[in-house]
Amino acid sequence: MPITLYGIHPVLEALKKRPKAFHRVMLSRQETGGALRNIRELAAQARIEVRREAAKNLSHFCRSEHHQGVVAEVEPFPLVDAVTLVSRCRAQGESVLLLVLDSIQDPQNFGALLRSAVCSGVQGVVFPQDRSAKLSATVAKASAGAIEHVHLCRVVNIANTLDGLKKEGVWIAGLFPGGSKTIYEIDYTLDLALVIGNEEKGIRSLVGKKCDFSLSIPLQGGFDSLNASVAGAVVMFEAMRQRRYQET
Repeated sequence: MPITLYGIHPVLEALKKRPKAFHRVMLSRQETGGALRNIRELAAQARIEVRREAAKNLSHFCRSEHHQGVVAEVEPFPLVDAVTLVSRCRAQGESVLLLVLDSIQDPQNFGALLRSAVCSGVQGVVFPQDRSAKLSATVAKASAGAIEHVHLCRVVNIANTLDGLKKEGVWIAGLFPGGSKTIYEIDYTLDLALVIGNEEKGIRSLVGKKCDFSLSIPLQGGFDSLNASVAGAVVMFEAMRQRRYQET
């Protein structure tokens, strides 16, 4: 069953990544900017139906006023098995870096974490099918289209998935207030899965028991926590710094 995407970046990146997944593209009659021209040209190259609609019709179709003049119907986002992804990374000679989202429920946070994952070199994002924000147009918009550039691993049970990853030699590092190590005290060149917990409750107890490392972010200013998407970005970019920019 097709899903709806809206906004310039989500639709443009999806067109670049998986044009065969498109059913149709709808563009606002009132918009003629360069970004929409690019979308129209890519759609034409892929022989995708393009329709012109009044802006109010686009708002009604996608249930948002923030469509930026473009709405599309596409196939759902492709999914991959987490253990299979580990095997693919190793076959390509890459050390594994995964992001595990334990019950991130805000679509804006989910999308922001996807964008940070792509920008920091994370290969895949693991998340549960329940107690999580769904893969939606809102998440795609919040990710600015980055959702198209990272492997998505939807699982039934996060704790069991971590057990499976550990059997494959992947170390598990969870982000906790008051963790036993700071995020600057572990080796991110290991095959590693970084776990970020729920916005309010953090990492669930059963999931926390699977973690090999308990990490915290040193904070100043009298606050004891960061927004989940900001905290995730901080630890992912520390991983990127060690993997790509640390002096040898």
